[in-house]
Amino acid sequence: MISRRLFLTGTAATAAALTYPAWGSSLSPRAAAAAGTCEIALQNKSLSGSVNAYVTGHEQGTDQWILLRADGTVYHLEEPPAAGTPLPVDCAIPLGAAGSAPVVLTLPQMYGSRVYFVRDDTLDFLVNPGPSLVEPAFSNSADPNYGRTWSFCEFTFNPDQIYSNISYVDLVTGLPIGITLEGDSTHTVAPLPDGALEKIADGLTAQAATDGHPWDKLILRGDDGQVLRVISPQNLGGESFGDVFTSYVDQVWEKYSSEDLTIDLQGGRGVFTGRVSGDTLTFNGGHTFSKPNSMDIFTCNSGPFANNPDDSDEKKGLLARLSAAFNRSTLLTFPDQPNGPTAADYYQDPVTNHWARLLHANTPIGYAFPYDDVQPDGQPDVSGAAFDGNPTRWTVSVGS
Repeated sequence: MISRRLFLTGTAATAAALTYPAWGSSLSPRAAAAAGTCEIALQNKSLSGSVNAYVTGHEQGTDQWILLRADGTVYHLEEPPAAGTPLPVDCAIPLGAAGSAPVVLTLPQMYGSRVYFVRDDTLDFLVNPGPSLVEPAFSNSADPNYGRTWSFCEFTFNPDQIYSNISYVDLVTGLPIGITLEGDSTHTVAPLPDGALEKIADGLTAQAATDGHPWDKLILRGDDGQVLRVISPQNLGGESFGDVFTSYVDQVWEKYSSEDLTIDLQGGRGVFTGRVSGDTLTFNGGHTFSKPNSMDIFTCNSGPFANNPDDSDEKKGLLARLSAAFNRSTLLTFPDQPNGPTAADYYQDPVTNHWARLLHANTPIGYAFPYDDVQPDGQPDVSGAAFDGNPTRWTVSVGS
């Protein structure tokens, strides 16, 4: 899977290693040190039946895979005898009945992390040599977790802050997750509304009928025919959506061969001007981008948008804002990015990321693509990020 996993230590092990908020947002990272631990409260707000939670990630300082256990201890992944070995310990954290008090544990500093919820079941995790954790696969029908009802949110807790978000970068399910982060202030992100999953699926079906692209193939159904989950385009494969953005990219390249594209890195980090020559968009400072294809745009992490840890912060800031503008299809109408358009201007071109369009039309807030935290100055955040430099309690709930 491809996901905007949150690795904030600079030692990221996946292709989606990004630092928030230095490149995606207009905000700057905190300089003050966060506490070594904070409370994590896991709560079943409204779901009938049983609910289990899992907390996975990499330990800050050692980079080892760890999981929290129901008794509050931290399990460090051990080297397995072979690839695909089942996780040898039970790391399920059973939650109470709907509306009951949360389960409160101590959260250590960890990065590239997730909180999973699964309804009326458990999740199967595997261990590969390294050791590394094999997490549930949402689009592989051979995975034992495929037919189960589960979802997750993402977070990193490092020496500077907790950063968390309701991630829809990869998938949307019928399990609504909400977060509340308490610290210097209180940050709350609302869960998926009732019926949103079905509305998103219906919209994708209609869009496929409109433009002929396989948006409806993003809908995965269970044995009963009901919508199990909806996955993002980046998980369907490059050939499926290979030419979605081709005409739009060609128009952008033509437009900026004769006029300037201006990108503000925000937060006082400079304004850059770009112009196309041939197949290359070049900004002052020598930062260049070749023409992206559709999968480069959907993933924000291949071709000209590949996340190279050796790139300068300037290049990373340009990459974030340029790829966000492509996903939102605002480049033909607004040569000043990201401060020209507002959220009302996103996804208005017939050629756009219709996954992101439909998600934002049917959810209050949440990540729809990896740089959805790019926002115009003075405009509200649409990504559902919650972060704090002095966290005391992070509540993650399931249910509306």
